[in-house]
Amino acid sequence: MRKLLLLIISVHYFHFAQHLVNTGNLIQGGIEDGSKLVDAYIKPLNKAIVFGLSNVTYSKIEKQKKHKLSFSAKLAYTGIPKKELTYDVTKIGLKNFEPKDPDEIMAQTVLGDSLKHVVLVSKDKDFLGRPLIEFKTPGGSQKKAIPLPFLGITYHFNHAHMTLNFIPYVNLPDSDFKIGMIGLNYIQDLSVMFKSLKKKPFGLSVGIHGAYLFGHSALNIKPGGIYSPVTISGNLSGPYDNQTINISYLSYFLAIYPDYELNEHFSLFSGIGFNGGHAYIQVKGTYPVYASDPAGVGSVIAEDIEDPLNLFNTYFRVKIEMGIRGDWNRFYVQLNYNLASYGGLAVNLGYKLF
Repeated sequence: MRKLLLLIISVHYFHFAQHLVNTGNLIQGGIEDGSKLVDAYIKPLNKAIVFGLSNVTYSKIEKQKKHKLSFSAKLAYTGIPKKELTYDVTKIGLKNFEPKDPDEIMAQTVLGDSLKHVVLVSKDKDFLGRPLIEFKTPGGSQKKAIPLPFLGITYHFNHAHMTLNFIPYVNLPDSDFKIGMIGLNYIQDLSVMFKSLKKKPFGLSVGIHGAYLFGHSALNIKPGGIYSPVTISGNLSGPYDNQTINISYLSYFLAIYPDYELNEHFSLFSGIGFNGGHAYIQVKGTYPVYASDPAGVGSVIAEDIEDPLNLFNTYFRVKIEMGIRGDWNRFYVQLNYNLASYGGLAVNLGYKLF
């Protein structure tokens, strides 16, 4: 099972991990502008993970109480709004850089086109009027959605159940990237509080959910990632073998769920609630960074910078979902669709152990 889970995780996460390490290149033109570029580049990935971790949280309360423990495999397929596959480099507040071509201003995010780039040049020029620094923004993974697979163990008790969701901390093959996730979901049946609902096909429950996803990878950003028409001065001595990127995502969700039993096997449900979370990105180690000479002599100075990046972002949304669940003895399958931004289809396959 662990090997199967590792394969599933690898297929879905490795491609994004490869592009996430591109964030290290964006800081070589300076920390202030680099932080803004990194933030814009990874924003849709941050949102997709924060919201996607809460896109498959509901599981129907079983009133018959035949089974106390169940195991499930879940997949939240989180769609990315088209408008967030790119970003306008002229609208993120860059201080020292601008597009080389005024008509080419839409850079790709980590989920955008893999072949398109924007060339950024420094506003400072040499004696011949040439920009002192020039570099390209990275391309994307060319994915329009992010699948988030994980496992769950659910314990049923007293008209409620609690689910432990998790991804074991695993190393993605052919990379230095490690990733893991832990989450907890609690759902309480409210129908027991209303006598009029006890023998009706209608049900009502409330749920609260929290999840924490984390990852770590080595980086390999060496001098030479930028172009300059002048001789670069300064001291780049490294070492550069201590570079790492750390990611962590916290997602939380509170919702109320009405449901309706169609027959002994199928039931419909819907849910509405508040979803929020945080994304934290750290770039640590020693990195080569280039800047125009503050003396204004038309030259470029290079220096090593330690631990250059700490980005923290908070995201919120109202989430609306609906779905259907089928139960057959020990097996169940659940499909739900999230209507909100960064929503999409989610699947929950379960087996009732006892």
